[in-house]
Amino acid sequence: MRVTHQMVSQQFINQLNRNNKAMETLQGQITSGKKFERVSDSPSAVLQGLTHRSSLAQVEQYQKNAQDGIDWSTAIDGALGNVTDVLHRIRELTVEASNDSNNESDRKTFAVEIRSLLDQAGNIANTAYGSGYLFSGTDLNTQPYQDGTLQQTNENGKEWTIGKGISVTGNVNAASVFGFSVDGKNLFETMDALAQSLENGENPGSHLNSIDQQLEHVITQRTIVGTNQNMLELAANNLDQTHLLNQKMLSNTEDTDIAKAFTELTLQETALKAALSAGSKMMQISLVDFLR
Repeated sequence: MRVTHQMVSQQFINQLNRNNKAMETLQGQITSGKKFERVSDSPSAVLQGLTHRSSLAQVEQYQKNAQDGIDWSTAIDGALGNVTDVLHRIRELTVEASNDSNNESDRKTFAVEIRSLLDQAGNIANTAYGSGYLFSGTDLNTQPYQDGTLQQTNENGKEWTIGKGISVTGNVNAASVFGFSVDGKNLFETMDALAQSLENGENPGSHLNSIDQQLEHVITQRTIVGTNQNMLELAANNLDQTHLLNQKMLSNTEDTDIAKAFTELTLQETALKAALSAGSKMMQISLVDFLR
């Protein structure tokens, strides 16, 4: 087959077009930072990228849930710590007031501080958190302590999904903390009975066991919160690692390797220059070429 000048020219132009197209693609990848701009560029890679993005979004939601649980646990642990301090002070006052050296007037003075501590405990029970109350469970709008009485609140705990089929439930609420019954009395009623005994000038020693049981129970509730918080923090750390891994896989799928792209662009530019130089020598036309 005779190789004509037209055939050589067409092949030369086709090669230039391929070089230019490759350079255009590489420049686009460098500029956008992405390996492809359209689904048609690499359907399999786009599908893989979508899978990674879906996994990443799910992990980010789990991270948000875990952090919300950690924040709630921190808040409620702080509140329980304040309740513990109140009960420790009440116990100190009860022991001190039980001393036979105190007369009726002295014990009535102790009752004033006990009443103040009872109000303080009520304020803690009504601790606000977010758009509701910390100890109200999922019934955020019900104030746990009203008019000197513990209210009936939803005992369903807040729940945080931190993985596929994995969740942590915060079962500590107003009922579990302040509603704990000792001798038929909840925490507020126990404190009120103690204050009444002191106001009557009576020796409060008989209430000491009830105070101790209430204190021990609050400490147990703090332990539950601490256990949940440890689980949430461990999950958060694992989710951070999973998030980084998913980001890396997504980056490997979609992002341009800038160093590699610049190297390939340089090679394409060199190839284009070489093709232009060779083409200019190969395609010099003279009258003899037309007479063949």
